[in-house]
Amino acid sequence: MKFTKILFVFIMLALVLPVFALSLCPRCGYRIGFNDLKCKKCLKNLSPELSQEKPTKSTISVRIGEDCFIRHPHANNRAYKSDRNAGGDAQGEIGVWGGPSTLRYLINFYTEEAAKMQNVDMEKFFPKKATLYISAVKNKSNIEIPVAVYPVIHSFTAGVDRFRTREKPAKDCTWYYRSTAMMWDIEGGDFDRRCVSRGVIRSGERNAVDVTEVIKYFFEKARIDGDYAFPGMIIMSDPGDRTVKSGFVTVYSFEADDYTLRPELFIE
Repeated sequence: MKFTKILFVFIMLALVLPVFALSLCPRCGYRIGFNDLKCKKCLKNLSPELSQEKPTKSTISVRIGEDCFIRHPHANNRAYKSDRNAGGDAQGEIGVWGGPSTLRYLINFYTEEAAKMQNVDMEKFFPKKATLYISAVKNKSNIEIPVAVYPVIHSFTAGVDRFRTREKPAKDCTWYYRSTAMMWDIEGGDFDRRCVSRGVIRSGERNAVDVTEVIKYFFEKARIDGDYAFPGMIIMSDPGDRTVKSGFVTVYSFEADDYTLRPELFIE
């Protein structure tokens, strides 16, 4: 009789335990049961195999990519040719010189490649916050520039030329061209003005700029297009801030010798 009771308990546990075998929803991280067909929080449909998948990692850190500094013709002199690409410069300027938002910084983080290296599935990754880190060179005036960050619509080719390399033909990305043979639709870069993130870049600091809205824009568009190779961001003095005075901050690019000074995109 005692043996029969023990056997009955084991049979009941075998039937009930799968229901309590919990995993995490790969979309929102909510706890789900083995037999759940839909997440109770985000209502995502689940297959039995999917409900047992390990949750995707919660962060992506990106320190690889390409970048360049472009400038308006009003900001031109012989040392800073307006038609020169700065894809090879370790430093460049963001700010106002000869007109609002004339010194711009284009940066494309290789987010898709970084995600693969960190074993993050971008199709199942839903960013909640994104921070852009930019280091600025310290100067005597300790200047700070309010900046606006927009998503770039068309990709660009950074090239290897430098502003201070004079008497060379324009190559790759400039104020007018996004590559050697392809012009921007709008001079100074094609970007979506409807989506913007704002922050401040101060000289001599490792600056953190909240770019959550821009990164969410890329992810939402990628889920529609199926293409997670983002074209990049453009950073400039905030054209909507009338208090911005003439001046600029000098920032470090991907070509900086000191790895810790290079830009970084941190998505969580």
